[in-house]
Amino acid sequence: MYPPHSSAFASVRRHFDDPRTSDAVFVLVPTDADEADPVRLTAAETHEALYGSGSDPQFANAVWKEVIRTAQSDLTPDSTGKLLAIWLALPRLTGTVHRVCTRLRADRSDVEAEMVLALLEKLADRDGASCLTDSSLLHAARARAWHLAREGLRELPSTQIERITEEHALTASGEEADAPAAESLDVRVDRPDGPDGLCAPLRFRVRPEHLRRQGIFIDTDDGSQDRSAGHSPGKRRRAGRRADTRPVRPAGRRG
Repeated sequence: MYPPHSSAFASVRRHFDDPRTSDAVFVLVPTDADEADPVRLTAAETHEALYGSGSDPQFANAVWKEVIRTAQSDLTPDSTGKLLAIWLALPRLTGTVHRVCTRLRADRSDVEAEMVLALLEKLADRDGASCLTDSSLLHAARARAWHLAREGLRELPSTQIERITEEHALTASGEEADAPAAESLDVRVDRPDGPDGLCAPLRFRVRPEHLRRQGIFIDTDDGSQDRSAGHSPGKRRRAGRRADTRPVRPAGRRG
């Protein structure tokens, strides 16, 4: 029904799919009549007021104002008010996520996470609290998503790891590899904390010159760090890159 478990949008939707959650959150929407009591809406009723077939634009505008006001004033540890505002914004952001990922080949999880961060930052901005509207809130999230994807296009993927694997395969099959065998280093990528990322640590071997060519620090057995001589941290790299000198990055990674 939803994207993979790592999707920020899917996590928020699942949270409000639970009736115990959606029925426990209320929004009090003032009415035009001076003596009339505010309209009390559950999370599900609020969603229906904004996106239902019989939605009234004027009432929907009043609902958004109250949702944003509630989110900005919410100081509870679980930030239910901010989470409700994010949930109600999702239907108007999903199309942008699809366009960003399709046109710029960005990772969906990254785009959604960036949008959620943008929403939280806008809701926490005290200076612009009085002029924040649903349109400006959603505009900030969309702008951050496009910026993230465009920045990702500037990154050049490296096939260094794949070439090392091919060299090892040629050596194992008895064929002569392009370069003579040399002492190699074990590179370990630990699994990050949290539900995303690797399911287990990743290990592979790489020859020291591949790393030293980039001036990358290499942890030695005694705990010190070795760096190739001749690399100046303050020296600006020229625009062009020589062959085999791109940083070690997983191929296919896009912002």
